[in-house]
Amino acid sequence: MAYTLPDPSILQCRRDKHLRAELVAERDVQFALKKVEELSSGWGFVTRRSLLTGALRLTRNMAPEVADSLAHCRQVLGFTHPVEVYVRPEPTFNAAAVRNPGGGPHIIVLSSRLLEVFTPEELRFVIGHELGHMTFDHFGVPMPGTAAVEDMAGTICSRHNALKLYLWCRSAEISADRVGLVCGGDPAAAASGFFKLASGLSSPRISADLDAYATQVASLASAPEARSKPRNDDDTLDCFSTHPYSPLRVRAVVAFSKSRTYRWLTGQGQDGLSDEDVDAIVERDLELMDPGYLEEKTDESKLMRRLLYCAGVSVAAANGRIEDSEVRALRTLLGTDETYGEVNVEAARKELEEKIGQAAAVAFPRRAQLVGHLTIVAAADGNVDEHELGEMGRIAQRLGVDPSVIEQTLSGAAHPMD
Repeated sequence: MAYTLPDPSILQCRRDKHLRAELVAERDVQFALKKVEELSSGWGFVTRRSLLTGALRLTRNMAPEVADSLAHCRQVLGFTHPVEVYVRPEPTFNAAAVRNPGGGPHIIVLSSRLLEVFTPEELRFVIGHELGHMTFDHFGVPMPGTAAVEDMAGTICSRHNALKLYLWCRSAEISADRVGLVCGGDPAAAASGFFKLASGLSSPRISADLDAYATQVASLASAPEARSKPRNDDDTLDCFSTHPYSPLRVRAVVAFSKSRTYRWLTGQGQDGLSDEDVDAIVERDLELMDPGYLEEKTDESKLMRRLLYCAGVSVAAANGRIEDSEVRALRTLLGTDETYGEVNVEAARKELEEKIGQAAAVAFPRRAQLVGHLTIVAAADGNVDEHELGEMGRIAQRLGVDPSVIEQTLSGAAHPMD
């Protein structure tokens, strides 16, 4: 029998709470939210109608295990708003949530592949995660729409606040993961669920690798000071920090599973890491997503901003034309001072090769961040074609970054609140 949390907000990570409060107090964010509301009026109804015609709404008779998982998670959270669950025919592992702004039932969408493969514990983690977004009203600040919405004067949110909105969006995932962990009640199931979502693998052959991976994460959680010291072997993990289904999130889940709060909620005693220690671990990891070079005034940051401009132009022009939306994306990232004047593609491409050489001495996380930011430019027109993917891959390789980060970042950007 499931228990009910005394207050679900005890699961929210500190950065989620603080960034959300700071952002909704900003006038430009308030104006952007009003604009998004105007533009999205009626979307909830359209989404539900689309699902009713193109997906299958699950009932208890059809899927008793799903119904039981949903009921369990709802009781844990004390969540009373109506929720419908749909299954969509998809060959990949995927889950998403939709808030109905008209007051009707909220919606959780699961892929058919996920339902076929996930264990009951993994399923409760996924459903709990989606209900966590609903419980904390993360959809009250729709992303990426709030950061990108425009009026006649251009993008409403300032560049500084747009970047903070993306940071908050990632922090919100940590809070939702904690809800999923408490609902699922099994850190190993949460970790294996992450692995399946990230890799697409479901074979039992992966268990040994997953165990080794969890051991690496556990060593971090047991030593809060570990992340304050640079490690040469951490580069392959850090390069995935912009992707929602990442080692970063696994580290955060394992750290929270060792916290006093989680152990108390699950009847394991009251010892463990303090909330402050867990949030410190999470925030040190989230710093890897913080695009500091876009804001800092050092020589290295100046180099990286210029490199991003030249690389962004080269990627945008890879298919033979540069869209206005791609130029606006560069200006959102870099500001008008860095992107002033006409775009000279040939000059940018020539300078790009010079700047890539100079960037060899820049720390790996900064180089990986830049590759992630290139995907924002490439996707600004709503489409990333093979030419843009090829140019991003070439630049990533020249910078010593695994090109797979491009696909993972694009996937994360497409579903920022899944």
